[in-house]
Amino acid sequence: MFNRSNRKNKSGAYLIRAIIVSAAFMIFSNSAFSNDVFPARYHTYLEVMDILKNLQSSYPEILYMDTLGFSNRESIPIYRVKISDNPSVNEDEPAVLFNAGVHGDEVLGVEAALNFVQDIVKKYSQGNSEVIGLIQRLEIFVIPIFNPEGHIVVEQGDLDWRKNKSDNESNNIFDHHDGIDNNRNYDFGWNLDNDISATTPGSLMFKGFYPFSESENQAMRDFSWKYRPIIAIDYHSPVFGQSEVAYYSWLWHPDDGGQGYSPDESLMKEVCEEFCSLIITDAGNSHYKARRALVNKGDMKTFFYGNFGSVVFAVEISDTTIQNQSIVDDIVARHLPGQYYLLNRALGSGITGVIKDSVTLEPLEAEIQVLEHINDDISPRFSRPEFGRYHRLLAPGTYTLKFIKNGYRTQTIPGVVVGSDEPAQTDILLVPINPVPSTPELLSPSNRAIHITGNVNFTWEPAIIAAGYVIEIAEDELFRSIVIFDSSLSTTQYQMPQPLTDGSYYWRVRAFNSNGFSGYSEKRYVDIITTDEPYIIGDVNNDQQVIGSDVTYLVMYYLGIEDPPPIEINGFFPGADVNGNCQNDISDVVYLVKYFLGRNVLIDGHCFDTRSNE
Repeated sequence: MFNRSNRKNKSGAYLIRAIIVSAAFMIFSNSAFSNDVFPARYHTYLEVMDILKNLQSSYPEILYMDTLGFSNRESIPIYRVKISDNPSVNEDEPAVLFNAGVHGDEVLGVEAALNFVQDIVKKYSQGNSEVIGLIQRLEIFVIPIFNPEGHIVVEQGDLDWRKNKSDNESNNIFDHHDGIDNNRNYDFGWNLDNDISATTPGSLMFKGFYPFSESENQAMRDFSWKYRPIIAIDYHSPVFGQSEVAYYSWLWHPDDGGQGYSPDESLMKEVCEEFCSLIITDAGNSHYKARRALVNKGDMKTFFYGNFGSVVFAVEISDTTIQNQSIVDDIVARHLPGQYYLLNRALGSGITGVIKDSVTLEPLEAEIQVLEHINDDISPRFSRPEFGRYHRLLAPGTYTLKFIKNGYRTQTIPGVVVGSDEPAQTDILLVPINPVPSTPELLSPSNRAIHITGNVNFTWEPAIIAAGYVIEIAEDELFRSIVIFDSSLSTTQYQMPQPLTDGSYYWRVRAFNSNGFSGYSEKRYVDIITTDEPYIIGDVNNDQQVIGSDVTYLVMYYLGIEDPPPIEINGFFPGADVNGNCQNDISDVVYLVKYFLGRNVLIDGHCFDTRSNE
């Protein structure tokens, strides 16, 4: 059981220290910002970005750099890197997050995150089989500087600045009344943080006027709901409180409306203790310690565990914010074993699976309950909507899983055995109570097809349990200017009652039955070009449409396998001259491929007239 008096004494001592630090900061620094020298060993924001850009340039096959979001006041990009085998593509793989630089003065976390990126890329380049396996099976995200505004303030000499630079007084002047603590601006637990240090704008720990007021936190919220990391690390360094520790979730005290320890207490403690045991302290005579965190503010670890069940730790690196430059390399190197342990643990014992609609086989975002690890303190844990995939770390054992989604019959699966080496796979087909049809798949015309007649026949594959279909044909891709809307179709084709006039059109289909409508199919683009000429540009095989088979025909012709294009005038094939240069050569193949990729338009050079006069 938890010790109530011990909790109050410790949290009270930390609070007193926090208030003292904040008060001293405001009193002695209120007249002007300090002007100390940012130690050269630590990286500036621009230096970090340059390193990451160079790594992406050198290793584009595994590292992709993009923007998480932008800072609240100055719209400075918050960069993140993704390390995976297809880094620019969202894949059906567990996500792991390393986040740093939340507080401007806590720069050791930035160095630990950056060093990890450099180290894993180096090991990959050396052919390290363990690292290659991790990259192939995980989506690894690293945000080296979550609070770029605060980091840059520290770079410029105010080594105690912690918050971002939000203009709390709306006066367009940056002073010590400004800034919000990004690690107190999440919604989960925000209402519990009512001490003066959290509610005073000039405090170092001001939580903001309302949860998610800051664009940085909004960006992390959106990222986390998209990827739902299975493991997350948030790097800090102690301004007050304990040093060289990792805090895991959680103790939500009944006095604050909670139910005590989290339902995953034993797992969180076990993983955190193993992680800490791999990180040697600065003194070299011990290792980091695992500590249970309180639910008492809107911080990242509370938000991640409360909503997603992530194994998430707040790691306090070293015993100060800006450590002596001479030991920084050693500090970040000592964190690598813990970082790699977490990557491997993400692939270890737990549960995983894909949840789909039993009728349409489309992936579902559904709730997954582990009945042995649940209470009213935590939010429902959901699968990822684009894949239907769920992940959850668990200790080896036997569990009962429950799958819930509105409009579907709940399923309970007892006796799911989790081993010690890899997650147990349990795929689920949820049965809809009132099923709607599957989404139709379009057949013809193909995307970006060109027709020389407006009498187009539109066709699609039958949808499961469909009673009928709706086709929409529009002049714009947003379907605001609809020219055809027909909901009376009982078959999988639509023949134009009257020819379409020349122009560009978009079309899509959806199915329906007595329970409702399916989703829309993909949208396709078709050009109608009526002409008196005996050919159409791009219609190499003269089948009255421009589609992918024309590329194949042209390639086979140049390889000597296929006959010449059917339309020939004075030894020239006008339909195959897609770039309008009045020549037939291999450049037409390249040009036609780029057309289907949407990179150019077909050009009629009117070479027929030119050549007929030769």
